[in-house]
Amino acid sequence: MFFKFQEKEDDKFRASCGAFIVNKNRGAVLSFERKENRGSRQLPQGGVKIGEDPNEGVYRELYEETGIKKDDLNFLGSYPAWLIYELPEEFQSKKHGRGQAQKFFYFEFSGDENNINLKDVKDNEFSNFYWSDFKIFLDRTVFFRKKNYTKLVDYFLENFQK
Repeated sequence: MFFKFQEKEDDKFRASCGAFIVNKNRGAVLSFERKENRGSRQLPQGGVKIGEDPNEGVYRELYEETGIKKDDLNFLGSYPAWLIYELPEEFQSKKHGRGQAQKFFYFEFSGDENNINLKDVKDNEFSNFYWSDFKIFLDRTVFFRKKNYTKLVDYFLENFQK
């Protein structure tokens, strides 16, 4: 594999998983605003633990970051490849290394929006959430994630749009 799990500060890419969640009519994507980076949006994502299957890790990460449970989601499929992005040098750290290699999964949200809880979760990273059409979402994405998020949107529209 071309990346390794991040265990010490070096030039490796951290393995992570992410969720692309759409509403019931599949016309809007659920995105989140980070507390420390107001104004920009991102998809929920997080590190895959050593030995953890990304197919299960995505549900753990979603719950830890957003309060969304597996029962709130209908699985649609996954992006066919790992996506890699490099962090700007000022964001590189022991935890994140040089960037991330991510496995993304597509879901349709079928739960109650009240189940999205950003305050009482393990990883209190987000200040707000938004349902946005795909163009607005991409326009508000931080520059170093935009290329990969554009691939995710294009693949969704080609394969999962009703």
